[in-house]
Amino acid sequence: MKTIKYLVAGLLLASLSVPAMAQTSQADIDAITKVIVDAKGDAVATKDQVKEFKKAHKKDAVALAALGRAFLEAKNYQMAEEIANLAIKANAKSAEGYILLGDIASAQDDGGKAAGFYEQGTYYEPTNPTSYVRYATVYQKVDPDGAVAMLEKLRAVKPDYPVDAAAGRMYSRNGQLKSAMAHYDKVADPTTIEDYILFDYALTAYALEDYDKAVSLAQKGIQKYPSYGAFNRVVLYASDKQKNYPTAVEYGDKLFAATDTVKYTASDYTYYADALLNVGRIDDAISAYKHISEVDPENKEVNKLISDAYVKAKKFPEAVAAYEAYLAAKGDECTYKEYDNFADIYLEESEAATDEAAKKAALKKAADIYGQIAEKYDYAAVYALFKQANFYHAINPDLKAGLALPYYKKLIDKIESQPEKSAGDLKKLGTAYQYLAVHYIQNDKVVDAKQWAAKLLEVRPDDETAKQIMNLK
Repeated sequence: MKTIKYLVAGLLLASLSVPAMAQTSQADIDAITKVIVDAKGDAVATKDQVKEFKKAHKKDAVALAALGRAFLEAKNYQMAEEIANLAIKANAKSAEGYILLGDIASAQDDGGKAAGFYEQGTYYEPTNPTSYVRYATVYQKVDPDGAVAMLEKLRAVKPDYPVDAAAGRMYSRNGQLKSAMAHYDKVADPTTIEDYILFDYALTAYALEDYDKAVSLAQKGIQKYPSYGAFNRVVLYASDKQKNYPTAVEYGDKLFAATDTVKYTASDYTYYADALLNVGRIDDAISAYKHISEVDPENKEVNKLISDAYVKAKKFPEAVAAYEAYLAAKGDECTYKEYDNFADIYLEESEAATDEAAKKAALKKAADIYGQIAEKYDYAAVYALFKQANFYHAINPDLKAGLALPYYKKLIDKIESQPEKSAGDLKKLGTAYQYLAVHYIQNDKVVDAKQWAAKLLEVRPDDETAKQIMNLK
């Protein structure tokens, strides 16, 4: 069997395969494991305690394998291997020593060697499910079907083992979510499977956008394993996706009140805050967003999320301050779109304002941002200058006063200087030409008005206003 590279994720192997210890030896195992781990696997420093343990459990393959696994955890592979061989000698009909040898090979990225040891375990102790599951796990990336075939062998010798759940977990870890779900769905009663596998089942349903199933599975998990707080995460996410915000908030509250060792993520706070926003708890949402930086210090989006929340709360100075912090964090990564969104804050402020002066002041700030865009991003200058001119026209719609005049002239200069003009460019030119033509005719400057009316007819040959101006004496 050729070597397969297999990376062990932390101590997942230990969590999957540590067998149930006899009650009489569990305290001894816990004690010796602590000694070895605290000594960082130093065989000399732990010699006396290890000797005593081996003497007391010389016929107990399970206990000896646990001793070896303690050295494995401490990354002393040589000692772990020696003790694995002792476990094999202690009981030739036990798979524990072979499982440990497989774990050692896996920890050293030799998946082929690991699979060989796990396969031996299935021969020496056919009813020990760990060997089969281990083999399937290590082999899944190169031959998922072969891995499942090994699990089917397990079903044949141990019909009560949740093989379909194990296969679902295997496919899930390999990123084959539809295959994972097909196996998970064969499990008659999801509450009979272990907590972390049921969690993966629910998470797989969520990833496949089957939100009803994800919620149902996670709620079953909460009932069966109330201390496994991460089930609340699935309900939070799925309910938020379904826009069932009250439920999302309910389970978000539970997630953040969990008593187990849930490690919170930026996504946890993001989904929770979104749900809070949508039930009107805006201050709580802002507070949740502020926690993102604690778990993800490099997150550059957090201040934008906070800004959006402040906009929803109509707290525009705070929204502007947060958005400016967002722009500063993005730095050179900013595109014109970020500034476009910044201008939108002032548009929201203008619409929310109750007096005309405040409305116009907010519009002017938005218009000035478009002026910045035109200067910073030449590729977006036509778009930005058009927006800037339109905003100044909105601030004062009196064409005779011509507040927007200099901005439409900038737009005209920019478009006319381009060697090629799109249909959109020509449409914008028409708007600008018309503004200038009407402005000058209202100020009795017929010559100037005709100059711009003639240009307007070049892009809008049927424009009636332009024709009337051209017919003036």
